[in-house]
Amino acid sequence: MLDSRTVQLAATAWAMVGFAIALPSLARVNADARLLVGVASVVFPTCALLAGVAVVHGRPRAAGVLLLLSAATPTYFVSPVNLVALAAGAALLLARR
Repeated sequence: MLDSRTVQLAATAWAMVGFAIALPSLARVNADARLLVGVASVVFPTCALLAGVAVVHGRPRAAGVLLLLSAATPTYFVSPVNLVALAAGAALLLARR
């Protein structure tokens, strides 16, 4: 298993990628969905940041759940990047201590 510092850096990188893809695309969202998509564009990448904090504090299962949630980041046509967060979250959630 990777050490906690590596997972923290990867989760932070995923959060930055999520923010970088989701927030600029917000201008092209329909006006009636802008609030919902805007909240998702902030909340789900923030879950990735919190996953990095959780894993450093010795909470890999909580980090796994947060990474699973972060996979819901609206990345539109770049959605395969969400699969990495999904796989990492599942691995942390299912891993033995």
